Amino acid sequence: MKTNEYDTYSCPVGKTIGLISGRWKPIILYLIQHDINRFGLLQKRMPKISRKVLTEQLRDLENQGLIDREVRVSSYPQEVFYSLTEKGSSLRMLIDQIFNWGTVNILDEPSRKMAVDLLIDHH
Repeated sequence: MKTNEYDTYSCPVGKTIGLISGRWKPIILYLIQHDINRFGLLQKRMPKISRKVLTEQLRDLENQGLIDREVRVSSYPQEVFYSLTEKGSSLRMLIDQIFNWGTVNILDEPSRKMAVDLLIDHH
């Protein structure tokens, strides 16, 4: 008897979750899509992440084709801005839905307030 086995390594759900999973990548994508797009601003919103880890995570997201890195040397010191690529932008709705679902279904009230405050006064 032949069984139909689904190759779990090529499952689009697993592949997508693998692409954006980790402690920091989802929140980095969320912040960048909401215009918190400079290295210093990202680090300010995620005070528990080290500069080294933030740099590594941003580099991974760039290598995966989800974000672009732009260095502006017209100012001193030079500024680095991040933006979503077309591929990264296609995740916007999914990332927002995950954020909203987690806020409603997982977080307690104080944590909900912190999550909402994450975006307030970000500029």
